[in-house]
Formats: sequence, C-alpha cells, structure tokens
Amino acid sequence: MSYALIDNASLTAVQRVFGQVVVKTPDTVNGDLSTFENLIQAILFYDDLLCIDNYKEKFKEERRKNFPFIRFLSPDDYKLEKLVDKAQGEAKTLRPEIRGGEFADEDFREFFDLLKMNIVCTWDLSASVYYLTMKMLGQPNTPEFHKYSKLSAAIFSELSDVGNTIGRWSTDVRLVSSNGTEHTKAAMAQADKAKERGFGGTTRSLDMFVASLNWLAYKSIYYSLAAKYFKADTFLHPIRHAFQIHWMKKTGAYGHDFTAKLVQALSKNISTSVSKIIDNGRTSVTSLEVPIFSAWLAVQSGDMRNVIDAAIELKSSQNFREIRGLLKEIRIAYDEKGLSPANKLVDKWEHELHKAADNLKKVYGLKTDQGVPSSYLMKVYNSVASVSGLPQFPEFDFKIPMPDFIQNNLSQSFSNIYKDVGRELANIERMGGVRDLMARKFEFSHDPYVPPKTEAPEYRHVSLDWKLPM
Repeated sequence: MSYALIDNASLTAVQRVFGQVVVKTPDTVNGDLSTFENLIQAILFYDDLLCIDNYKEKFKEERRKNFPFIRFLSPDDYKLEKLVDKAQGEAKTLRPEIRGGEFADEDFREFFDLLKMNIVCTWDLSASVYYLTMKMLGQPNTPEFHKYSKLSAAIFSELSDVGNTIGRWSTDVRLVSSNGTEHTKAAMAQADKAKERGFGGTTRSLDMFVASLNWLAYKSIYYSLAAKYFKADTFLHPIRHAFQIHWMKKTGAYGHDFTAKLVQALSKNISTSVSKIIDNGRTSVTSLEVPIFSAWLAVQSGDMRNVIDAAIELKSSQNFREIRGLLKEIRIAYDEKGLSPANKLVDKWEHELHKAADNLKKVYGLKTDQGVPSSYLMKVYNSVASVSGLPQFPEFDFKIPMPDFIQNNLSQSFSNIYKDVGRELANIERMGGVRDLMARKFEFSHDPYVPPKTEAPEYRHVSLDWKLPM
C-alpha cells in the first residue's frame, strides 16, 4: 500500500474552494485551487490518504464527514504529542532576521530565494513615528507583481488554522539596519510611546507575516517527521514544499548541489519521467508530468462539488492502476536494493512511466489557448542503504505506535513529494474560463480588500520625509 499524508491546511483550502470557509482575499484563490489539485492527485496516485486529526475539537466531526475517504489518525492514540514537542523545539531554533530591509537569516532567506519572491521592508511614517513596513519589490499591475501577491497571500493563509490546530505562534524577529544597528523591542517601544520621529516597531501586517513564516516552518518540520514515522509521502499545502526542500537540505538529507538541481528541475520542462538527479548515492528523483485533473473533472461534471467523487471513481481505471503499479515497483526497488541498483532498475520502467504520463495528458488534458496546463509530481527518494531515517535529524528517545493498517507496510526508504508553487499558480491562472468555473463556489468576506504595499525598485534606497530605507 502507498500512503499520502495530507495536512489540515490543505483540507481547509479545499473547504474554501467549496464555499464552506470564507475567503478573506481574492489573492488566495489560485493557491487554494492548486491545493485542491494536490488532493485530487493524491487520490489518484496513492492507495490511501492519511490526515492527523488535530483540528479544533468542535470542528473535528464535521471535517471527518466532509472527507470520508481520508483516514484520520488520532494524536492521542499514537502519542503524537511527543512529535509536537520535538517539532516545536526544532522550529524554535529558527529566528527570522530582517537586515537592511531584507530577510537575511539562512532559513527564510533561502526560502524566499526558492520562491523567487522579492520582499523589502522600509520605515514608513505614521502618527509621527516610523514603523517597519513590508512591501513587494516591483511595479504594481505587472505579471511579476501579481505572482508576488499570490505567493504572499499563500503564506498568510498559513495562519488560517491558528487556534484550530496545535502549533507554534511567534512574531519574534531580529531587526538590523544596513549600518549594523540592532533595533530592540525596548528601544522601539520607547519611541512609539514618545510619538516622536523615532523607530517605533513593526506594523501589524509584518508581524502577521513573520508569524506565518514561523507557523509554516513548524508545520513543515512536523509533517516531515510524522510522514517518516507513518511511512507516508508528504502531500502538503503547496507553499510548504519550498520550506521543506530547505529543511531537508539543512538536516543533511539533501546535499547543496542536489537541492539546486531539484529546484531547477521543478521550474523547467522535464523531458524524461526519471530525472537524472542523484546526490552521492543518497537521494534520487522520479518525476511525472500530468494534466491538471481538477480542471478536467470540473468541466466534465460541471460542478466542483462533484470533482472529488469523480476522482475516487476514476482512481480504479486502468490508466491510474498502471501508474500506481509502476510507482510501487520503483519504491520496492529502493527498499530492497538501495539507490545504485534501484536506479538501474528504474531505467527499465522509465519508458513505461513516460508513456503512461503522456497517455494521461492525452486522455485527461484540458486544452486552453496556451496548451494543456500541467503539473509536475516530483517524488524524491532517500535510499535506505545510505539514509536510515533522516540524517542529522534530532535523535528520538520515543517510539510512536504504528496503526494496524500500516504495520504490514515493509517500506524502508523515505520519500517526499515536491512541487513548484509559482509554476502551479501560473498554470491555474492561465486556464481562463475554466479557472472561473473552478472558482465559482468561493465565498468572499465583505471586509475591504487591501492589496499589498509596493516599493518601486528605483526608489528603494531613496530617503523621503515619510519613508526611510532600513
């Protein structure tokens, strides 16, 4: 059996697609539709879907009813509080730092580099005090700026489950000017109280963005650890993929060159089903280019509410049984033979996998004016021969009980699913009228929408009375 571990943030996004949860900003729509596509792919390409049942108590029963095809694992039954403690401890070692107006700490700087997302912070005047304000670096009403808006909205959506699931809330951030001056909370609080032209702190929007980053890091770590124990592939909210790539590199599971090659492969067309990305005998990648099934199913059924049932029915068709069988053979090869022999065996299946993927695009691809929007399902394997567990992850002095239905799973290697969220958002956007059909059920908040603030690159380092560079 193959298992995909789905996070609660993904299920909340699906509920927004169905109009069951109110959307606060239109910028999150494409991210939610991309997450919905993730769920459909998990249904089609995995035997069983898992979710940790740690949602807020009063909503748990409703969530289980909304997703009856998912196995919900009780944290109490499997002593997952120990996993929570370990993930929180690891996440606390990460502290965002804004230096000279940019995120400069290793963890979040690399995260934004992976997303190719440009953020700048400046001191903006309000009520005679300068407050550090987050802005998108670029020109409004350009394709690049729209991409930044949707990525930042996807990060902000991380906080949608705060208060509903167990996690880590922190707005702590280190602030350092370009000249090396550190701005402490005590000094800024004094300036704020004096209402004179000093540096009075951070804006509420920047605080929430930092909290979103800390929450995102915690959840990425938590689900990485949980998936390892439950022998499942992580199928997370798309924005978490970028941080998970960085985290796996930081733990030593991925080498630097491997991570760079992986990101490059994610962001460009891949001509073969098996990417030639191998990292010192430790890790390898299988990639599968598939059409956006949620779009095809939405057109066929005429209503997004029917898409999940249609995907469950489609799952048993010959096309998907064939691909699931090939992916299982690849997994077994890594389990039983280690990376080097398995790579040779995988070459045997490459043609079949590529042919099966092409068949899916032909049968289920939805043609638009710009071709068939597609999605890359990239599965990274950690070979059991060299990666017994997660290298350099903290040692665990506890054992989580294994569910009965997983105990017979002999899988020993560990694998992750990755996607390029920027590419996914762009593909959703270019579907035009089909995208409108998919977004028909969204319910929007009546609160006024405030678009992200912007900073034109040519004025970034210019000092004005109402704005100072950091």
